[in-house]
Amino acid sequence: MTKREKLRQRLKNNPKNATFSDIRKLLEQEGFGLDRVTGSHHVFIKGEITFVVPVHNNKVKTVYVKRVIELIEQADQQTDEEE
Repeated sequence: MTKREKLRQRLKNNPKNATFSDIRKLLEQEGFGLDRVTGSHHVFIKGEITFVVPVHNNKVKTVYVKRVIELIEQADQQTDEEE
């Protein structure tokens, strides 16, 4: 199991303890780039996909952690279908 898979699994199993640095690392490993920061909203972009993560005190709400994981899993499924 790679570091990326371990991080994804850890966030999936315990989304309440996710920090922004974990989410940022995972998104950047998946090819997303931090486009801009407007206040507490960090905007990540990959191709035509835009994902906004609000951050307060280096914490990310559980709902956004779950959305990041869903987004990555959907991208993995599309990649598998293309191959």
